Amino acid sequence: MQIPYSWIKELVDITWSPKELAERLTLCGTQAEAAPFVETSLESIVVGRIVEIKPVKGTDHLSTAQVNIGSEVLQVICGAPNARAEQKVVLAKVGAVLKGVGEIKKAKIRGVESYGMICSERELGLSDDHSGIMVLDKDAPVGEPVAGYLGIDDYLLKFDLTPNRGDSLSAVGIARDAAVLADKRLRKPEYIMEEIRERADSWVKISIADSEACPRYAARIIKEVKVGPSPWWIKRKLIISGIRPISNVVDITNLVMLELGHPLHAFDYNLFSGKEVLVRRAEEGEKFTTLDGKEHQLNKEVLLITDGKQGVAAAGVMGGLNSEVSDSTSEILLESAYFNPITIRRSRQRLGITTESSARFEKGADPNIVTEALNRAAYLIQEYAGGQILQGIVDCYPRKIFPLRIKLRATRVNKVLGTNITAERIKEILKGLEFEPMGDETPEVLVPTFRPDITREMDLIEEIARIEGYDKIPTADRNIGPLFTHLAEDDILRQALRQIMTAQGYDEIYGSGMADPRLLGVVSGFQPAVKILNPIAEEMSVLQNSLIYSLLRAAAHNFAHRNLDIRLFELGKVFHPAAQGAPPVETEQLGIIVSGSSEMHWFAKERKYDFFDLKGALEGILAAVPLEEIEFQPDNTVPFEAGISFSLRIGGKEVGKAGEIAADILRIFDIKQTGYVAVLDFEALLEYRKPAAEYEPLPKYPSAPRDVALIVDESVKVADLMQGIKTTGGKLLEKVVLFDLYRGKQIGDGKKSLAFALTFRSNERSLESKEVSDIYDKITDYLKNQFKAEIREG
Repeated sequence: MQIPYSWIKELVDITWSPKELAERLTLCGTQAEAAPFVETSLESIVVGRIVEIKPVKGTDHLSTAQVNIGSEVLQVICGAPNARAEQKVVLAKVGAVLKGVGEIKKAKIRGVESYGMICSERELGLSDDHSGIMVLDKDAPVGEPVAGYLGIDDYLLKFDLTPNRGDSLSAVGIARDAAVLADKRLRKPEYIMEEIRERADSWVKISIADSEACPRYAARIIKEVKVGPSPWWIKRKLIISGIRPISNVVDITNLVMLELGHPLHAFDYNLFSGKEVLVRRAEEGEKFTTLDGKEHQLNKEVLLITDGKQGVAAAGVMGGLNSEVSDSTSEILLESAYFNPITIRRSRQRLGITTESSARFEKGADPNIVTEALNRAAYLIQEYAGGQILQGIVDCYPRKIFPLRIKLRATRVNKVLGTNITAERIKEILKGLEFEPMGDETPEVLVPTFRPDITREMDLIEEIARIEGYDKIPTADRNIGPLFTHLAEDDILRQALRQIMTAQGYDEIYGSGMADPRLLGVVSGFQPAVKILNPIAEEMSVLQNSLIYSLLRAAAHNFAHRNLDIRLFELGKVFHPAAQGAPPVETEQLGIIVSGSSEMHWFAKERKYDFFDLKGALEGILAAVPLEEIEFQPDNTVPFEAGISFSLRIGGKEVGKAGEIAADILRIFDIKQTGYVAVLDFEALLEYRKPAAEYEPLPKYPSAPRDVALIVDESVKVADLMQGIKTTGGKLLEKVVLFDLYRGKQIGDGKKSLAFALTFRSNERSLESKEVSDIYDKITDYLKNQFKAEIREG
């Protein structure tokens, strides 16, 4: 949502700059940014009056206009079809800079000199409309800078609201927070509306067939309306708020929506087939054409506003083309209603339309502001469209919604926050937010219906905290208080994994969990996937069954932006279909991907990442968590290359997979370099996590190092060799490390040379040389017999 800064100033007497207001609102939980509405300079742009206009010879679309700007009359070439003599216009003088045009310079067109430019709304940055020049009101003062006259030297406040704060989707809602923060009074619009004696209920009857979907529906009848353009002050607020002005009646409904946060809709009453409004569910397959000219086939999830026979609006989403207000409209039915948020969400999804109206109803509108919004809009229509308001509101409210009462204890507030806020200050904050504190001995708070997100005492405490200021909550040097809970084991492991991976230079990513079924099938070997009932798009229509998909999508995104060297990890959920009727099986995985090259340093050259970089990351986890030892067992499975595909096992149980992604799969993801991926089952990591480390004293006795070098067949696994050496060496063999690998002509084809460093030590005594040599000989004999190894001497 976005609104002009000046609108907030109208409602609250604040002295804060736009930037300071945005900062204060952000600190209280309403994230805001402030920026100038018009980014280009508005200097040398003034109000002018066209004194005379005549066509340029030899062309049928250019005219020469003489424009009076007060200090002088300037000759300007104009190509707009709507330019007329005596119009007040916006003139950009020579030297002015316009959006999409650049600097205005003196020019000669078809032999006629031009000393400026008459502007459209697009050149001023107000909208995309450039169908004609912008014509100002007749009372616009000639020569005055346009920025000040139009009020476009304003600041734009943009808000990024959380889903629970539907009350902030309005100027009044934002101003309410600002008023409490500034300790000022909120000044809501005041007006006096005049009704005629003729009664509205003689024109229309309202009935609701589904009161759960529509708890309240109200309407006013206004006749003798003259549809036309809105005054500039209304247009200005709409334009800065990102809404295109249409006509006075439609603009007023939009203005009230932005002002009070409650959507309205105006129907051409004469297009109704009867004197009735019936709110009902759509019939299965019923057709309806919305205001944008699109025909929709509906189902029972869509709530319809009808005239008793046919649909005239998709409730809370968009009106119908068959009841649209036009220039010929003279009698209108003005709607104000409250719709169930879930109903509107489902209707909007079925129609494939998101509107300003649906966004507000989905977040939770106020059922008890219905008549106030109706009256405000009716007054403005009367004022600016000349309408006569019939007496009374026709209001159908079968399921009344009352304010919620919640018990609130000042002692509880201070205990939770660790503060010392007085009971009077608590009441002051709540009253400023339009809550109603009640009672002293058993204090309760009456929660206004525009705050459906406030349902318990803790919610009220949060409101007090955000207004009083999070910076006023004292810091603590330890975790204490009624809200402190110890971290669960799974959360401790997640923290540990994140610390380990980031310490190794990996960046964490967060995937959506949704996947393209075609690409997911390629990655998972076309294993079954959980389908989403109402997907956003076909490429997000299933839930991922492997984090490899998410990692490859992230890698592809990085490569598309020329970030070719990546090391990423993700802790995320994967989903698998269950038996019919049962919910999907949801599990958690740790995924790692490595691709590209290492950084170049003065002490090391750049090199391509390979599988051993991935293996090193896994060993880092193994050592730091700590975990039982992981075994890499060859296992040719999708989506890995044959020969570089491994099943990761602990104690014989598979806990994950690792390998090099197959080249054909990388091509499908448009990745043009090798990539190495590992996925680990989070529950298995939790299961095989070792108990807390036990500390031992440093060894008292010296170690006895030995090296063994050997030549074996290429097919012999290093892991098997190391396991055999450890088993044969017994308790006195403290450590085995592979420190050299060689392949070449000197040892022949199909062979490899390996060298291991062996460390022997006893915690009870110094080892004798003969004792170590005997164990060493035992190890070499084992290697010769078991692996046909050739021991290299020297």
